[in-house]
Amino acid sequence: MNAIQEKKRTQILRVFLSHSKSDEKDIKKIQSILHKYYNLRVFTSEMLSAGEDWRTKLREEITQCDIFIVLLSPNSIESSWVLTELGAAWGLEKLIIPIFTQPEILSKVPVELKNTESFDISYLEEHPEALNHVIDHYKESI
Repeated sequence: MNAIQEKKRTQILRVFLSHSKSDEKDIKKIQSILHKYYNLRVFTSEMLSAGEDWRTKLREEITQCDIFIVLLSPNSIESSWVLTELGAAWGLEKLIIPIFTQPEILSKVPVELKNTESFDISYLEEHPEALNHVIDHYKESI
């Protein structure tokens, strides 16, 4: 492996984690998995500071992220912000990883995610390594 390939393999990827504030319990599960099993820099809206220009910060984080993970739930599918963030990631051709709480939610997403691998949150809790191949494949492509 040459130096460039090694750098790509070990670089810390930036993740934007989109969710509804109503899904705090599930988002904490996802954050726990990401921090425990993966070397990622994860951004969530909870990281915004009081008084910060949050619209600009959200745009910057989506633009700079390598991977966009969205928690799809009955709450998030009704959230205009989650759908806006998802649309922005889609428009920027980011790698989108949907994690869903109920399989039928996927059919309600207004953005085309046909060729995107999605994960059931219950499955991820039992198999946190399931994201490995998606993340590794992304690293190989950059």
